[in-house]
Amino acid sequence: MQPFSQKANYWPSQQAILSVALLLLAAFLFSGCSEIKPTEIGAPEDTAVSYVRELKLGNFVIDFNSVKAIQQVEVGNRVLVLVQYSGTRLRGGAESCEFVIETEKAQFFRWETRSGGGSCHEINDPVDTLPITVASSRSNATLQDPGYSTAYGVVRDPQTSKVVVTWEDELVQTVEVQENTYLAAREGGFSLKKIEAFNAQNVTVYTTELGSSRKSDGKK
Repeated sequence: MQPFSQKANYWPSQQAILSVALLLLAAFLFSGCSEIKPTEIGAPEDTAVSYVRELKLGNFVIDFNSVKAIQQVEVGNRVLVLVQYSGTRLRGGAESCEFVIETEKAQFFRWETRSGGGSCHEINDPVDTLPITVASSRSNATLQDPGYSTAYGVVRDPQTSKVVVTWEDELVQTVEVQENTYLAAREGGFSLKKIEAFNAQNVTVYTTELGSSRKSDGKK
């Protein structure tokens, strides 16, 4: 009788052990990740919020807990996220800010920030009585990428339900107000021509045109 052959009958080979181990590992991985959707791993809004919270702005201190992603728009292969936050400017007062951040999908269902632009305004400024704020931004275009343009801001008038954006090439976009903000975006580099704010009765309550602003007379 050969002892080594007897031992082989009771102990599995290294190859068999490795195969079983791999099967157990695969079962564990699939059972552990089945409840996690790929879009929930590093979503655009989470990436944008993390980016703003890590900003170092010198004379402006961001309130960490105020950073919030309000809305987002897809433009080509990118997702633009409107983030709102507040903070205090040194030797100044409290301000509220809106920041539009470009995010793109990276490897392993992750998102990364690419570019962005923002604007800030004093909170409860007695001089600034406009019913909405207006800001815009444009990205750099390349031969492979036409870039994008945005128009965004805060809606202070509670009666305003939608904002109509007219671009320099006469393209018109209508966007709904979400949590007192609006965001319009498109491919290409374009300047704003006009922005109009409407209430629920489709009455114009405010118009901004070519750098000049005026309150509407209430015409439809």
